[in-house]
Amino acid sequence: MKRLFCATLYRMWKSTGTRIAFLITYVAAILYFVLARMVAVGKLGVEQAGSVSGLGDAMIIWLSGSLVIGLLVGSDFENKTIHGAICFGRKKIIGNYVAVFAVLVALLALPYTIGSLACIFAGIDMTGAEQAAISVYLGNVLIYTKGASAGKLILSYLSYAMVYVGQLSICIPAAVKLKKPAAVTAFGFFLGMLSALLATLASKVEILDNIYKLTPYRYNMETLGIGGSYGDMLLAVAVSVVFAGLMGLLSWKLFCRAEIK
Repeated sequence: MKRLFCATLYRMWKSTGTRIAFLITYVAAILYFVLARMVAVGKLGVEQAGSVSGLGDAMIIWLSGSLVIGLLVGSDFENKTIHGAICFGRKKIIGNYVAVFAVLVALLALPYTIGSLACIFAGIDMTGAEQAAISVYLGNVLIYTKGASAGKLILSYLSYAMVYVGQLSICIPAAVKLKKPAAVTAFGFFLGMLSALLATLASKVEILDNIYKLTPYRYNMETLGIGGSYGDMLLAVAVSVVFAGLMGLLSWKLFCRAEIK
């Protein structure tokens, strides 16, 4: 299993598509904080502030994350490398996909974490950037000076990275089924864009709302930012781990039924 994990990580690192996904994410994170600062000091007006949100983690990590998952799973089927891995057993292959995917998503969230930490410890005042859509990362910058502890700040970032792992894990069974990186990317990005709308619709039906609250999609800046509670953050991690595990189980079931050509 360890050998398969290391080989998969190496393959993903050598993939041009993966490098492009990381480059897009890291450049977007830098621009996000630079433009948010410009909004804060008044160099960008309210009419431009909304555009900054397109570079935020909510949009970019869903795009890059679904691309990475498509490459991770789909390319094995497209390039026929799945035939070489099948000797490890289908359960181990899916477990390996989940583990590698979790590492990659955590690394995709890293530049936003580093950017917000840099703003906090450099004492950069982002007051006024509220005009732009605020993520957990920018939200933490805005309220850290109000007495939040470093430990809670770290837990906030860890829980939010884990929530992204949980949210994006739905792309793994989709990748097993679709087998095409481009199709998986489109599926994940489209779902990410619809997530807010789905939450609103679910809230109008009690049964759907109760189900929605058991998923990682319910967590946002209010619950996972450093203004939230330790209990919410720890619960978010637990829910995300369970949800990702269920998506892994579903992927294994689909993989067992899939014909390897």
